[in-house]
Order: sequence, then C-alpha cells, then structure tokens
Amino acid sequence: MHAPIFPLPTVNLFPETKASYHIFEPRYVQMIESVLEGDGLLAMGILKPGYEDDYYGSPEIYPIGCLGRIQSYEKLENGTYNIVLEGLFRVGFGSIVKDNPFRVAEMIELPESDIKDEFISEREDLLLRLNYLVEQSPETLDFSPILGDQESFIALVNLVARTLPLKHAEQYSLLSMDSIRERARRILWLIDDQIETIELLKRVDPRITNDISLN
Repeated sequence: MHAPIFPLPTVNLFPETKASYHIFEPRYVQMIESVLEGDGLLAMGILKPGYEDDYYGSPEIYPIGCLGRIQSYEKLENGTYNIVLEGLFRVGFGSIVKDNPFRVAEMIELPESDIKDEFISEREDLLLRLNYLVEQSPETLDFSPILGDQESFIALVNLVARTLPLKHAEQYSLLSMDSIRERARRILWLIDDQIETIELLKRVDPRITNDISLN
C-alpha cells in the first residue's frame, strides 16, 4: 500500500482520533486533490528538528506516522482546503516511490500488540485523573471531547495523547509505542507528575492559579 505523506513539525494524529487541517501550500493543495481523486488515504508524518533548512525540499521525517482517511473537506474560494482526517492506524514509512512535488511512500501497518485486550481498570484510572485536570485546568485547555463516551479505550488514550500539551518528543514517543497499555501507563505517569506539582503549589499558596503545562 502506498499513500502521500503530509509532514508537520508536531504529532497531531493518532489512530481512532480526528484532526482538522487547513491546506494552503500549493504542493499540498495538489496532494489533497490527488488524494480526493483516489482512495482518500493520507499519512501524517513528523518532521525532524532542523527541517527548516530544507522545508521546501524533502526534509527528514521520523520513521513512524499515522495513516488517515479524509472524512470531509471544503474547498475555499482561494483554492485552499479545509479537511477533517480520521486516524486509522500507525504506519512505518517504507521506500519513497515519489518525492516531487510531494512525497508518496510505502505504508507498513504497525498494529499495537494488545489492541484486542480489555482495559477496564485503566479506563477508570485515566478518567479519574482527567476529571481532576478538568477542574484545575484553564478554560483554554478543553478536555470535554475526551470525557465523552468513547467506542474504545484506544480512542480514549490516543485523544489524551493528542490533547495534553506535551513536548513534541514525548508525543512522538507515545505514538511510537506498540502497546496501548504502555502508552496509557506513560500518560498516567505524566498526569500524576503534574497533579503532584499542582497539589504542592496549592499547599504553598492556596490562592494560586493552576495551569496545566507538561512542557
């Protein structure tokens, strides 16, 4: 299987999540039109640091990304596009079959090893912590989509991974994990670490305004 790669500096698509994009650069407008004429599949890649030096060429990307399908789109009067992409599954990028004006590569599916497991206690632990963060977080950080009923634990974990304001390297590390349980445990550790910081600050000064920042 082959698909175009849309590389961005951040991790913004995980399996079983949705993300919106505004496509304005001419080569990527051409890419979207090609995708819409075909099977609707598009892979999100992550640019490596230093990409700025070769941005308009083919800067290096990390070897793992997420394959998505365009769920809906809008073509604007100026020829640009707004699209909604639905994440399907993690992929490894194989051989490049085209690199101009946009990259097309072989897609190697990377299924999680425990994708069929049940995660009852893990779901409860994660929702408990998320409810705490909702109470403490500023209005600019919206966790409401996460707290709705999800069809799967994978969707819940991946929505959290995409929503938390993590460093880019940390988000890529989460995407790279081939175990849902390990991804969830890492997220729980990150949240617990932040909760401990919040509680410590509250003891120092109860009037303090808490801000969620895992950077």
